[in-house]
Amino acid sequence: MSITLKPGLAGVALSALLMACTPAENAETAADSGTETAATSEMPGGMAGEPMAGPQTPFSPSENKMHQGMMQAAGSDVQETYALKMIEHHRGAIEMSQVVLRENPDPALRRMAEKTIADQGREIPMLEEWVTAHRAGGAGDMPAPAQPAS
Repeated sequence: MSITLKPGLAGVALSALLMACTPAENAETAADSGTETAATSEMPGGMAGEPMAGPQTPFSPSENKMHQGMMQAAGSDVQETYALKMIEHHRGAIEMSQVVLRENPDPALRRMAEKTIADQGREIPMLEEWVTAHRAGGAGDMPAPAQPAS
C-alpha cells in the first residue's frame, strides 16, 4: 500500500508528531503565552516531574499517558529500556491515531492514522516478546517488522 500526500502534508504531520512527543522546555514560557497548559506530571515515588506544558488538545490525555509511561519505563540495560520506552511510545501513537479517526474527516490523514494503528499494533507484541526473551537471557536480534506488500 502506498500513501501519496499533498505537498506539505507530510511536513505538517511530522511537525505535529514531534511537537506531541517533545515536552515544553519551560512551563513559564507557556504560562506567559496565556494558553491553558497541562498539569505537572507525577513521577514514581510521589516526586513531581517536569511539567507537561502546552495547549490542551484532544490529544492531551493520550500524550500525558504516553509521556508518563515512557518516563517510568526503565530496564536492566539500554536495550531493554529502549524496548520498554518504545512500547509506551507506540501505545501513545495508537491512542492519538484513534483521536484522528474520531475527529478528522481528511482521508489522507485518516489513512496515515490507520496505518500507524496497524503497524505499531503489530510491533508492540514483537517488542514485548523481545523484552521477555531478553529478561530470560536468550534475546538475540529483534525481528524486523513485516513490510507491507507493494
